[in-house]
Amino acid sequence: MIWSTSVLTPLSSDTEPTIIVTFDRAKYIFNIGENTNRAFLQSDSNWKRTKGLFFTDIGTKRCTGLPGLLMTFADATIPRLHIVGPPGLLHLMSSMRMYIYRDSLNISPVESSCTPSRSPEPLFKDENITVYGIPILPLFESQETTVHSHPESSVDTIEAGQKRKRETSPYLPGKRQALDSALSPSSGQSPDPPALLRGEAADDWRRRMIELMFPGTIVKPKKVLRDRDSPPTPRPRKKDRNSQMDALAPRSVSPKSAEASENIETFRRGRPRLPLGYHTQLPEFVRHTPASPTLAYVVVGPRVRGKFNAKAAEELGVPSGPLRAQLTRGHSITVKVMVDGEMVERVVRPEDCIGESESPGVIVILDIPTVKHIPALTAAFEDPFYARFRSHRPEDFKDNAVRSVFHLLGKDVLEDPRYIEFMNGFSSNTHHIISSREHSPDPVTFTSSALSQLRMNQLDPEIFPIPHYSLTSKRDLKLIPNIPQNSSILTAGLEVNMRTSNPPTIRELNDSFHKLVTSDKPIVLSQETSKLFSQAKRNVQEHIARGKLHVPTGSDVKVIPLGTGSAIPTKYRNVSSTLIQIPNWGNILLDAGEGTWGQLVRQFGIDDGTENNVWDVLRDIKCIYVSHIHGDHHMGLAQLLAKRRELNPPPSSPLYLVTIRSVHLYVRELSEIQNLGLDDPSGNGVIPILSESIHWKNAGVYQTHGMWQIGGSEPWTDVNLSLKNAAALCKVLGLERFNTVDVRHRTRCYGAVFKHTDGWSVVFSADTEPSSSLTYAGKEATLLVHEATMADDQEQLAAQKAHSTFGQALDIGRRMRAEHILLTHFSARYPRMPPSALRRPQNGDFRPIVALAFDHANFKIGDMWKTSYYLKALEQSFRETVAEEGDEEEEVEANVMAGMDIAVD
Repeated sequence: MIWSTSVLTPLSSDTEPTIIVTFDRAKYIFNIGENTNRAFLQSDSNWKRTKGLFFTDIGTKRCTGLPGLLMTFADATIPRLHIVGPPGLLHLMSSMRMYIYRDSLNISPVESSCTPSRSPEPLFKDENITVYGIPILPLFESQETTVHSHPESSVDTIEAGQKRKRETSPYLPGKRQALDSALSPSSGQSPDPPALLRGEAADDWRRRMIELMFPGTIVKPKKVLRDRDSPPTPRPRKKDRNSQMDALAPRSVSPKSAEASENIETFRRGRPRLPLGYHTQLPEFVRHTPASPTLAYVVVGPRVRGKFNAKAAEELGVPSGPLRAQLTRGHSITVKVMVDGEMVERVVRPEDCIGESESPGVIVILDIPTVKHIPALTAAFEDPFYARFRSHRPEDFKDNAVRSVFHLLGKDVLEDPRYIEFMNGFSSNTHHIISSREHSPDPVTFTSSALSQLRMNQLDPEIFPIPHYSLTSKRDLKLIPNIPQNSSILTAGLEVNMRTSNPPTIRELNDSFHKLVTSDKPIVLSQETSKLFSQAKRNVQEHIARGKLHVPTGSDVKVIPLGTGSAIPTKYRNVSSTLIQIPNWGNILLDAGEGTWGQLVRQFGIDDGTENNVWDVLRDIKCIYVSHIHGDHHMGLAQLLAKRRELNPPPSSPLYLVTIRSVHLYVRELSEIQNLGLDDPSGNGVIPILSESIHWKNAGVYQTHGMWQIGGSEPWTDVNLSLKNAAALCKVLGLERFNTVDVRHRTRCYGAVFKHTDGWSVVFSADTEPSSSLTYAGKEATLLVHEATMADDQEQLAAQKAHSTFGQALDIGRRMRAEHILLTHFSARYPRMPPSALRRPQNGDFRPIVALAFDHANFKIGDMWKTSYYLKALEQSFRETVAEEGDEEEEVEANVMAGMDIAVD
């Protein structure tokens, strides 16, 4: 049996650490930060046979890649998945219910407790690994003698290290009735919102939401096992248990109720009818400690038996066949043998003919975000159960050979003498693999895209800047006093063989970008590419020399595509996001797909000592517009809001979030796990604006029925509040108006139109079929940013998926009489530009300036005309990049086509 642990993604601006434990027939993934899905494509690794996902924390650093990977797993027909994490995991997963539905995937979620156990039991166990979890609390929490619970909450989570007892139910009669009413619309009463539920009733609701998201799932109530020193816990009365089970059973819904609760976000999805309350806010996530713990993992591998000594077995008289098999399974046997001419029985034990077994390899994964967590960590490993993993006694090492410890560390933790002392407590044979931003370089993770950008930079350095990166760290790991000798930085491709004590190895990655960008030699382009680049530059210069440049209004407004792909990321394109920079006013972000933060960092750089760095850009984002609920348009939003909370000094103006109710609701539910800046008392947090309130035709009026109804009546949905906030948004950005436009997609989706007081305007199509509403609302636009998901020969498929082809997008722009058209949101079917993009308009047609979006392109509206001269050169460069990376176009397409019919939104 061969098994190992490896690093998929390091700590960088693109990614957070993801660790994979691999067996011949199984994989287990620890932490899934943003861009994990895309990193699998970049690294040529695969996630086949994944059986379990484990999280050390449920904040944005460790979990934001989960929804994307879950959809990928389901589309790739992974049948069953165990998901383990700290408190809040159920809340996190059920918050995704508005945009995830996969009926083929069976999910088994397991939530740890927030307090250590006195008799640890595994959180997860199968034939390969046994996983223990240790909650790690900051100093002020770890010193508490008791854990103070919410007065109206109970805990039915698995205690870290043990499946702990179910606490006495604290329900008041009203709370019991609220559970039944929320789950049972046939009660004849006005349904109570799930937000009223607490304790076990709240967790039951969250489990039910997960079952509805993944119908192949049966989330079994957690088994009630008590601490050895705890008194027995009374079981709930039979009547109460039955009432809860009845409440969870499917119910018929009256036509009138169905209309009120119609799933307007899953239009035409064909899923079963959803219960009342599905689209209302989840029960409040109640912390049982002042802050959520991180979860440390001890992963114990299998004990590999020694080699069978056939010669010794023969000498002992053990014949080949079933008796030898019993010995290999650890059973003693009795055989009859001739001794001194007499037949006697002989007992043969396994150790008589089987060599000594190998010690089980052990992996320890620690997530220590602050120095305040160190005391709880050291105290946890003083417990006799966990102390043996740091023991230097030979007998303990035979039982548990700790091969590697992964340290995921926050600021100043690694250089704290207490932490160094803790590290040295492990065996000298243990390898310490460290992730610490202060001690790690910042290489580009998505080197295929960066290589393409590097080549295009030779054509136009301003439009195609080189991504920001760093191959050196701020501090040298080797200079830390007394750090263990076997310490190394966590890097992509690092692997540890878990059956030996050999040092880690690093798998060679396909990375041409860093080799070329750090070389003193100029980048060599092919003869054909060099010829086309030179010709394109010459044509641009000749056009300028003719002195007939048209300078449009808003010529200095920048348009920066951060993600230009559709539905799923590829090596060369991230998912949807476009940044609009208005000089002297601020920035607008149109959609925020997963990985948007990383794209911003690569575009502007993270060094706060340089001008116009990513922190400055983030501070200047005054508006984020999210068009609809499909995940590829908003799964990077939470990370952006979390990063905004890190700004120092804090923002001096608010961020206006313009989107539909379901996205607002999703963000609000996530903010109960991690502060995302909603309802900030300073007034400079996240301010909600409902898309429906600023409709181009019916501003200030909500639809009351059908697909376009708002779907809720929370205080923050008040139409007058949204109008007030929209007026403030326009004032802060110098806009004359900001309106939404209903477009034709498979779910409720809005495009956007905003016009500046300087006279220029931008239209954003979002995801849509050709839409006459957009054409009328955006008349005479300076810039139209329009999706072009499919090539012209895929018009029928585009109609099925409610998307546009290249030709249809161009036609909308001409009918709108837009001066400039930027095409984006390209299907992963096309790793390079579809030929239809080069089509010229017929004589007599209105001739807008047309540009194709590339990730990290830096367009000024006044310079977009250059791209018409660049298109052929760019197509040739992109073709050569794909060839240089070793990807045939057919292979790229094959990698994404398997789940395409489901994945394209």
